[in-house]
Amino acid sequence: MLTARGAAAAPHAQGRNLLEHLIGTAELLGRWRQPDTIRRAALIHSVYGTDVYRHAIAGEGDRAELAAVAGEDAERLAHLFAVTPRRMLFAGTHRWLRGLPGDPSRDELDAIVIMHMANIAEQSRQPDGTPGRWLVRVRDLAAHVFDSETIMLPAFVGHLLDLTAAAEADVRARYLEALGADGEARSTGLALLAAACPVLAEPCVALAETAAERGDADGARRWGEQARRRLLALGTAWDKRQSYEEWLVRAERPAGTISAAATSARQRAHSRFHRYLESLLDAPSGAVYPDVESMPFHDPGQFEIVAELEANYEAIRNEVLALGEMRFQRESELIERTGSWDVAFLHERGRRNQEVCDACPVTASTIERHRTIRTHAGLSYFSRMRADTHIAAHRGPTNLRLRCHLGIIVPEGDCGIRVGDELGRWQEGRCIVFDDRHEHEAWNHTAAERIVLIVDLWHPDLSPDEVRWLESMHVSTAFHAARLSRYWARNDAAARLAAGGLA
Repeated sequence: MLTARGAAAAPHAQGRNLLEHLIGTAELLGRWRQPDTIRRAALIHSVYGTDVYRHAIAGEGDRAELAAVAGEDAERLAHLFAVTPRRMLFAGTHRWLRGLPGDPSRDELDAIVIMHMANIAEQSRQPDGTPGRWLVRVRDLAAHVFDSETIMLPAFVGHLLDLTAAAEADVRARYLEALGADGEARSTGLALLAAACPVLAEPCVALAETAAERGDADGARRWGEQARRRLLALGTAWDKRQSYEEWLVRAERPAGTISAAATSARQRAHSRFHRYLESLLDAPSGAVYPDVESMPFHDPGQFEIVAELEANYEAIRNEVLALGEMRFQRESELIERTGSWDVAFLHERGRRNQEVCDACPVTASTIERHRTIRTHAGLSYFSRMRADTHIAAHRGPTNLRLRCHLGIIVPEGDCGIRVGDELGRWQEGRCIVFDDRHEHEAWNHTAAERIVLIVDLWHPDLSPDEVRWLESMHVSTAFHAARLSRYWARNDAAARLAAGGLA
């Protein structure tokens, strides 16, 4: 139908045609795991034209035909998309738009926002195909539907919270500069970009190819897996001189000498993940992930985040010391203790503490650039034990994670931690990493306070695929839990109102 109506001949941005854009937008929403109705709406989202795209290939009289092909709900969303002014979406006013034709519901307006996010991400590029500036625009739109009950935001949005428009422009300029450099300058520039903007796959692809050229199979595999994971999360190419599929091929190609081993490893990861899902049937709150190494302490040197935390120690220390008493709260877990134990959360089981993260930008950005757990399976926070405090022996809830401590303030004297049968001690500016699934206790039997930064890391035995599957499962669980909680709250309020009326 679209071809018959001339979509392949209708011009679109940067020399492409409308049909290419419509198909690309629908495919992107599929990668973002949006409902089928929204994906079908995306296939016709600009056929009526918009306030910025004037090449309509359908009019009001064609709505019945489009509804017969795409479905009535999808056609209605596409029509609403056409008549909703873009400026009002970016102003964050979509929640109270009620004067539009058809009187759109909150759910429909949320659907329009996610469609527009995909619309922007799919088409934004420079005339030569190099990266456009769309990450901040998509992030700002996502903020309007964060609490939607009908759509689930793609997880990559959470990695863009601190990105500014100026920083995005700088990232693009540095990317093109690094690609034009040679040798160590090229590798260093690309590695810094990969760390600075953790959603971009293209710098990782280039690093994987460079590693393969040097014969570094491990580096090629590591950077290639990182690129693949980022591409799957973002769902689209950032550098659109090549397609999403072409970038995926490039991400997997550099480690060709180990491709058979990589395929076998992915199959083992898939099998292990399904065994974990099956174990949840018998132990939904305490399932153990199979075949991951269990030992009290791990070598901190094997974790990339450790080097960056230790390098940023002075800045992190200054941030926590400037927090002030109001940002700390008593630790509320039901763990026996004597003395006083306070915490200041940056990430609290899937919830980002914006106030603390804003006050500690170096700490927050370092945590968010690495393989840390920011779903409901993990935490990151400053932990303060006052003088003469002892936290009794206890165990963590899962073996999916390891716990990293960066010593911030460590008093001299009897101040340490036991994990299993092994004793450890913090040092200022240095990290320790341990498995908190083992029984552990901590104490500060001195006259001064002890402060550490605690960050939960995905267990290193988990493959990038397994981490992505687990993150998706956690995000989905949290989304449905929040939605169910709001449903119960509305019903409880209605019941109280009815009871009051009867009284």
